[in-house]
Amino acid sequence: NSSGMSSLIPSNDNDADDDDDGVDHDDITSYALDHRNQTVITCSRNNLIRQYDVNKQQQQHQRVQLVHTWGRSGHTLPVTNMAFHRSNVFLATGSIDGTVRIWDVRGRYVTHVYRPFASEHGGGSGRLSVTAVAWKPVLEELIVAIARDDGSIAVHDLRDKDNMDRVVILRDHDSAVTSMDWWFGNNEEFFVSTGRDAILNLWRIVQQNDDDKDHGNDKEERKKRKKKKKKASATILAKKPSVIYRRIQTIPVYEQVEGMVLLPSDGHHPNQLQIITAGSKGVLRLWKAHVVPGHTPQLKQVLEQPSSQTFGAARGGYLGLVLNHKAVAEQSKDEVLIAVDAEHNLSFVDSKLSLNRTIVGHNDEILDLKIIPHSTSIVVATNSPQVRVFDLENFSCSVLDGHSATVLCVDASPCGRYLASCGKDKTLRLWKADTLQCLAVATGHTEPIGACGMSQKVGKYEVGGKAARNGGGAFCVTASIDRTLKRWNLLGPEEWNIATDAGPVELEVATSVRGHEKDINIISVAPNDSIVASGSQDKTVKLWNSTDLSLKATLQGHRRGVWDCQFSPIDRVLATSSGDKTIKLWSLSDFSCVRTFQGHLSSVLRVRFLSTGLQLVSSGADGLLKVWTIRTNECETTLDGHSDKVWALDLAYGGNVNAKNRVKKDLLVSGGADSKIVVWEDSTAEIEAEERAQQAESVLLDQKMANHLRHKEYSQALEIALKVDKPMQAYKVLAALLENEISTTAKQKLKSGSTVSTTVLQKHVSTWNLDRVAQVLKYCRDWNTRSRNAPLAMWVLNAIVTTIPVERLASRAATRTEHGSIPELLAGVTPYAERHFDRLDRLHTSSYLLDFLLFNMSSLDPVGVGGHGNDEFAQWEAKSKLVLPPKYVDGRIQVGGKALVGIGENRLREKDDSDSGNDSDEDMDEILTVGDSSSSSSDDDDEGDPTSREDNDGNVSHLPNEQAEPSPESNSGGDDDNDSRSDDDSC
Repeated sequence: NSSGMSSLIPSNDNDADDDDDGVDHDDITSYALDHRNQTVITCSRNNLIRQYDVNKQQQQHQRVQLVHTWGRSGHTLPVTNMAFHRSNVFLATGSIDGTVRIWDVRGRYVTHVYRPFASEHGGGSGRLSVTAVAWKPVLEELIVAIARDDGSIAVHDLRDKDNMDRVVILRDHDSAVTSMDWWFGNNEEFFVSTGRDAILNLWRIVQQNDDDKDHGNDKEERKKRKKKKKKASATILAKKPSVIYRRIQTIPVYEQVEGMVLLPSDGHHPNQLQIITAGSKGVLRLWKAHVVPGHTPQLKQVLEQPSSQTFGAARGGYLGLVLNHKAVAEQSKDEVLIAVDAEHNLSFVDSKLSLNRTIVGHNDEILDLKIIPHSTSIVVATNSPQVRVFDLENFSCSVLDGHSATVLCVDASPCGRYLASCGKDKTLRLWKADTLQCLAVATGHTEPIGACGMSQKVGKYEVGGKAARNGGGAFCVTASIDRTLKRWNLLGPEEWNIATDAGPVELEVATSVRGHEKDINIISVAPNDSIVASGSQDKTVKLWNSTDLSLKATLQGHRRGVWDCQFSPIDRVLATSSGDKTIKLWSLSDFSCVRTFQGHLSSVLRVRFLSTGLQLVSSGADGLLKVWTIRTNECETTLDGHSDKVWALDLAYGGNVNAKNRVKKDLLVSGGADSKIVVWEDSTAEIEAEERAQQAESVLLDQKMANHLRHKEYSQALEIALKVDKPMQAYKVLAALLENEISTTAKQKLKSGSTVSTTVLQKHVSTWNLDRVAQVLKYCRDWNTRSRNAPLAMWVLNAIVTTIPVERLASRAATRTEHGSIPELLAGVTPYAERHFDRLDRLHTSSYLLDFLLFNMSSLDPVGVGGHGNDEFAQWEAKSKLVLPPKYVDGRIQVGGKALVGIGENRLREKDDSDSGNDSDEDMDEILTVGDSSSSSSDDDDEGDPTSREDNDGNVSHLPNEQAEPSPESNSGGDDDNDSRSDDDSC
């Protein structure tokens, strides 16, 4: 699609920065493509040189790959010229500062720097900007020609770095030289140069030894040469012969030449010199000369571009000319040249200087457009006197030139054979779509014409003769700022064919009426040609009989001016859009408003019916397009493709094209003030089909995964879940895998005291590549944010970090996976993992209180005398799974770290007896300590309150002394039961 070019914003006078603050410093000022078509070197306004790779492997992508950034160019001002040597090893950059730098592309360093010569050595004065740089097209020679603003040309040989006497300076141009090139043929060498002084110079290249030169009669000069010869060594090699450029012809071109191309010699005419020039007059010219040895060739103009295809001087002329090397290599005569004009268009020209196609580089503000039926082209009004016809397949452009002022509106006949355009020159022009020839001109309005509409019945365009003149054939209605409507009757096809030979036909007004009180914005013709609708800034829409333009009805309801109105192709309804941000639907039966659509945030400029007539599409001044469903009054979708007002909108229905170019779905084209033309394609059917296919595939995969889970085929189930990228399904599979592993190995693992094994999962992890690992880690990072999913996430993470080496997880490839960087994903797991572990620590600390309560429950349920009392607690204690076994530290019973549920009577009695012999004074002071402790902490507890204890969170628990001494009768399990207790510290 054609894209607009942003203008440079001038800097503020109050800014302290440089004058070019408003300029984008990344704007590319010059570029060069190597002769292999693989490398592009660019230089931006900030003098940064970048190297891009555009080889065949990268051409399938939209954006080329940046290979190197060379750094600053070394020039003090922007680089405007760049050229590759035939070997692709050397690159020349020329700048406005007058210097040329030669770069070695392989090492990206400068080998030579050429500056302007001083005036006493043949140079000019002042800042001599480089206007052109050209290499001699010979692989073995390193000769570069440098042209500057003063009209001088300096030819340097890179191998004669120390001998500046061999530099050739040509000063036969009076203005800037724009193009230079060499030509070889019939043992002759020629040099051609053109410039803005409107002349073409032809030079013959002659090689001559220094001894053959006429040095004059200067005795001192001859003495100096004799002294140099005496000093020279006897073994010195023969001097290289000097090169002389002799001007043999100067041709006036009568225009500033901006581009020049030398056509290569073909097999039929090997001795023919052919030159094509392009300049400010916008005309391509071909010059030829037959080269005969010993004779001076005489260039003559033999061909000129057809006047109907020239760009013209009024539009700015041509700015450059390029030879299509691909066409030359294929010996094709089509699209041999590419001409660049002042409107940034690329015109492809054949060897006969005939225009093949044009690629538009920039459009001005798009005011109106219409899709030409039965074709893939659109006609566009671009705020210029020229009407452009674009081919939507390759966006090549043709120009309809005939208006003398800006074109405001365009229309196309339903048969696709005729185009209509109106503009500020107050005329209507009718064009033939296939030949782009003007058929008729209609004059009569006193103000610019802002709207036009052609009849919509295809059969009427076949009517001719008297019936057509009397209004029985096709017609066109125009509306002007003079607030009038005029009907123009069109001729038949046979009459148009006769009229084309004599020039455009003058159309006569059939009917004229004053329609509105303010400017008329739009004209629309009903599908059956019975009604003509007009919308105006007076907030009304008026319906007219198409035969005599008599008023039929007036539709009132909008609060601001009406910008567009459109008839439905299915029902008898009319849609209107207004500056009040609404769209209204009107019934043509009783002329009442049946629907109002609100949703745009600014004026609604265009509205169209979709092919089914059940939906509307509208465009607004906010750059948005909206699709509306008429039945529900709701906006189905909003399309954002423009950055400014969308003035133009048209729709091509899927069945409204011929069999050759059949379009199976609706095609929407929009254009706006941002100079963009955007093509929208109706993809509803494809999206629905894709969704149905995805749903069917999802159901099938879910069923397969359920079957694998039912048969405990976890490997296949996990592979399916990861393939479809469904984290929840993967979680279910991993949870089932973990549950199965726990259930099959629970007894062995509980007896050994080890944690859950990850052996089964490790087998899966060992087969994953880094992309799969990153995908699973991404899942774990998300699962770990919730406490109930954190155990599974930690289990999977444990399997990954214990299976894959750290070097692989931290490698460079691990940072470039499809799902992100693996180190970053692991870093995202850490914060929530620390939070979960802190929560488990707090839970573990709080569990000591449960141990304390269970321990004291034994004293509340004493055993009866003779063992026949209430032994319910003892029976529960014997059958219960103990949490933590007791600890005895410094003569105290410690419940914590590895606490227990209940203490056997014999164990307590033995411990009391052993402690009484060592420290009998502390028997009365033994307490129950909740939490882990050490000897040092026990000593500290002795110094403080013996009935208090501080946990890890800083909370102090006070225990009563009467509960500190456990009752010997509180345990009925005995020592055997105590020995069978497990040491597992897990809850």
